Amino acid sequence: MTAQLDLLRPTGTNAPIRFVIFVSYGNDSIALLQWAHENDLDGVACVFTDTGWMADGWAERVERCEAWARSLGFTPHRAKSMGFRQLAHEKSGFPTQQLQWCSYILKILPGMKWLEQYDPDARAICVIGVRREESQDRANFPEYLAKSGNHGGRFMLAPLVTWTEAQRNELIRRAGFEVRKHRSRECRCINSNRSDMREFTDADWAAIKDLEKEVGKTMYRPHRHMGAAGADEIRRWAESEKGQYVPPVPVEGAVELEDAEQEFDFLGTKCAGVCGS
Repeated sequence: MTAQLDLLRPTGTNAPIRFVIFVSYGNDSIALLQWAHENDLDGVACVFTDTGWMADGWAERVERCEAWARSLGFTPHRAKSMGFRQLAHEKSGFPTQQLQWCSYILKILPGMKWLEQYDPDARAICVIGVRREESQDRANFPEYLAKSGNHGGRFMLAPLVTWTEAQRNELIRRAGFEVRKHRSRECRCINSNRSDMREFTDADWAAIKDLEKEVGKTMYRPHRHMGAAGADEIRRWAESEKGQYVPPVPVEGAVELEDAEQEFDFLGTKCAGVCGS
């Protein structure tokens, strides 16, 4: 791998963008940036995409990580999406665990637009932090792709694909960061589990509740949360111990916000697997 990277490195102090790392500044992002630093990569652009739905406090994390990236000689960038709130209004609902059109619209498309602007000749190598150990779906993830569809046909490299969680965590510690116990908070994700939700602040729950009222539907699915419907009840579920939550008795004539598992088939795609790193 080292010999291959030597061939990819540009020369000179004013090197153009040669490597692009799309980051959320969660665990995988920190590990990947540290890997790039330890391999002396030059011309590294770190691109954070604003989903418009960051959890309370994550913006400060982003600023801290951008400062660290600059100290490594990398260049932080930010890509702008249409925003989760606007997307929910346009779709008149929320994504599901099966059909996560949000990741494509809020992450992949803005990333492609950024690449078109800053790497119009498609010369950059896109580096991602996927590991096969993460899930069964990623068990056969390739170490590289000559032409990655999610990156506008550019070369894609996944250098940590065979690494264990322990190996990844060593990179994070060498970077001077603590290993987070939870997923990235770049988005108040619909896939957030009980542990993730316990990190939500009052401001996070208020934002979720407000958006549910605006859209007229629940963000988190009751059938996945023991019948909890709406931000207040989902919070009660999250703060309860496993199996202990008891939903309230439905009030006759109450408006039911939950829609029957919205089936938005955006381009026929399921989760793109680009969130939470």
